[in-house]
This record gives sequence, C-alpha cells and structure tokens, in this order.
Amino acid sequence: MIPVTAEPLAPGVTLKQRYEIVRLIKGGGMSWVYQVRERRADATTRLWAMKELRMDPDDRHTLAEARQMFEQEAHILVQLGHRNLPRVAAYFTEGDRSYLVMEYVHGETLQERLSQTRAPLLESQVLPWAIQVCDVLDYLHTRQPPVIFRDVKPGNIMVTPSSVVKLIDFGIARTFKTGKQRDTITMGSENYAAPEQWGQGQTDPRSDIYSLGATLYHLLTNEPPLPAYVPGERAAIAERNPSVSERLIQIVERAMAPERGDRFHSAAEMRSALLRCLPPWERLRWQARPQESMPAEQPAPAPPSPKRQTRDRDTMPALPGSRVASAPTLPRAAEATASASQPCRTCGIPNRRGARYCRLCGSRLQASPVATLAVAGEMPPRTSFRLTHRPMIVGRTSRSNQVDLDLNPLDPDAYVSRRHARITYLQDRYWITDLGSSNGTYLNDQRLEANQAVPLRHGDRIRMGQVELTFTQR
Repeated sequence: MIPVTAEPLAPGVTLKQRYEIVRLIKGGGMSWVYQVRERRADATTRLWAMKELRMDPDDRHTLAEARQMFEQEAHILVQLGHRNLPRVAAYFTEGDRSYLVMEYVHGETLQERLSQTRAPLLESQVLPWAIQVCDVLDYLHTRQPPVIFRDVKPGNIMVTPSSVVKLIDFGIARTFKTGKQRDTITMGSENYAAPEQWGQGQTDPRSDIYSLGATLYHLLTNEPPLPAYVPGERAAIAERNPSVSERLIQIVERAMAPERGDRFHSAAEMRSALLRCLPPWERLRWQARPQESMPAEQPAPAPPSPKRQTRDRDTMPALPGSRVASAPTLPRAAEATASASQPCRTCGIPNRRGARYCRLCGSRLQASPVATLAVAGEMPPRTSFRLTHRPMIVGRTSRSNQVDLDLNPLDPDAYVSRRHARITYLQDRYWITDLGSSNGTYLNDQRLEANQAVPLRHGDRIRMGQVELTFTQR
C-alpha cells in the first residue's frame, strides 16, 4: 500500500506490478510527473510519463476538488487521439493516489527553450509550432461537445527532436456547455488567460486563441504579456523584436483582442492566416499535409469510481460512445512485417526501413552525425569541443554566468563575451546565432548579424574574439 503523503515516489517503486518509477520529471501545483518503465509480459519494456495526483493529507477539501479535476482530465484525454496530443495508456488508483499513464514525450517545453536562449525566438521557428498548435486546437474545438484547453502557454507546449509539437497538461481543460453564462471555476495562467477567464463569461474556442496569441507574443519577444486585467498597453512586438514581420504582428494582435468578436473565429482561421506568413514553397508543403487526427485503436478506459481503486486499461469499461488511441497496437499485417522494420531503441515501436525518426516518440532512429568545433592552431590542453543536440551557449564562464562551451582558457584577454553565441541543432543541421556580443561572431570572415541564426556547413571557420574554430560534421 502506498502511504498517504505529499512527497513524490522514489525511483524503483513499482505500481500495479508493472510501472517502475525511473525518475521524477517535475512536480508542483496538484500533481507530480514521473518517467516510468512498463515491464510487459513478453519481457519487453517501454517508457511512459505518469502523472500522479499530488496529495496533501492536511487539506481534504482541496484534495476532493483536485481529485475531481484529475478525473475530469482523464475523462477528456481518453476520448482524444491526435498527433499533437500525448497518447493515453492507463488511468488507475492505488492506495489513496490517482495515476494517469501517458506517452513519454522526448523533447523540451517552449518555456525551457526560452530559458535556454534568453532571447526572442526566430519567426521561422515559431511559425511551424504555432501552425501545429492551431491544428490540435481545431481538433479539440470541433469535438462534440467542444473541448476548451484553457491553459495554452509555453510551459504546456512541448517540441520533440523532430519538431513535432505536443500539447500537454489538460489539468484545467473543460467541455463547452451550451447556454452557460460563465465558468464555475476561474482558472488559467494569468499572463496568457483571456479576459473572460477572469469571471467575465464562459470560456470558448476564442479563449484558447487569445492564449495562443499571448504565447506567440512571449516567444517572439522573450517577455510574457501583461495579464488581461492589468490596465495599460503592452510593449509593441516590433520594439522588442524588429525582425518579426508585420503580417505576423497583426495576427498576434488580432488573436489577443480584448473583445472575443474581434479575434479569429476559429483555430482553423488563425492557421490559414499563419500559413500566409510562410514562403510559398513552405506553405504548399503544409497545405498538402493530411489531417492529423489518429484513428481509434481500442476502447477507452473510464476513470474509476472512488470505491474501485485497482483498475487499469485491462479491466476498465469504456466510456459510452468513446474510443481512444492508447498504447499503439499493430494490425495483423504490420505484425507480419514487423521483423522487416527497425524498432525504436527508446520506445520499442517498429518503424519502416530507412525512417530517420520514430513515428511515435520522435527519437532519432539512425546514427546521429558527430559534430565538433576544433580550435585552430596549437591551443592545449583541449583542442576540440563535441557538440550536442541541445542548444549550447558559447562564451566565458564566471561565478554569475555559466555557459556550455567555455572559451576562458583560450581567451586570456577577454575578447569573447560572457554569452557570445548560441549553437542550435534543428532540422538535421547546426545553426549559429550571435547573441549581441561586443566583438562580434565571424563566419568565414563575415560578421554575423546579432540574433539571426545562420546554418553551419562542414569546414566553416568561426571566429569569436581572437579564438578561431573550425566546424566539422561527419
């Protein structure tokens, strides 16, 4: 029996003789989120994310409300299936705790991306993410009844290594109720919540559109917008980031209109406007994409009643009229050819031969290219730096400033800025961005414009201060 406590579960604890805690991913608010390893009957394993209702044994009133919202989240998720939503595997209770087992998404939230870059993000990066969020919001809003997410923000949007967006944390999502004047509970993150979420009316699809506009404002300016209830005008996007196109600025401003009637009427309409910001060839590629909703694969598990505390996806009855794309099951034809495909080493799902990324978790299937920055000349003791797929800050480390590639030993006269440049891996290649350094970043003897990402090619020469580096990739 799991004891009633507000503390998270320790690594190694196993639930239902099936799900082993690997590590705590995050905790706060009403829940903990773990990475867990499922041990299957066929001796294979699979990684999942498991969300646990956070317990406070001293506050039973709050606990009852939290449990109701947690079960509401489970009821909503088990009926959904979309590429940009995490898949659901199980919902169960054990002891006095409730659990929701979902797809483990490899990647990072956009809030984490902002924290790493500490600068506005590129319009070319933001647009594909925004289009995908519109895709999944349109899917949610066209359910019967419509599902209103109510908490679109950078921290609830994850991006996988293959740039697939996942909308996470349905903790305050709700279904739209016809004829209702306002929400029972006023909730949402204050910088991104629409005016009507502050008790002025019932949230509807246009509330999510406002939140997406506020999210884009944050991504493009590296500054969250003022809450809707704060008087005064927010800073113009062009002042914070002059590189953003006028067309995208108008889209964000319309999405964030205080009056609902002035916003986009649907996520599909906002998606069409965002597509017009893309180059023609890129727009055609997005318009040719099929609908991303996923077919149902097995009956959905219904959250248990408080008296039933040990059910999981193998025993729970389906919700009336509901189906879900849960843990992927191969059709018979696929099973016959599974041996001819390449399984993902992360999640175990088979993929077609030649695929570069896993169709489920987004992990790279083929060997990643090895990239390094080699120091020109004789510079002992370390003459090269191995690059990773995570954004890396190049500069000089000090007590108040930590960087990923420290050039201090190579830069005795301090020509390199503390946060000189950033190297990012995106779309199968590395990019370099000068972060407004004092002496500039030079690529093949040409000075880079600040805060503009430039792709790197094998053999490129990079100069920061008096340090010269050669980029190699093989």
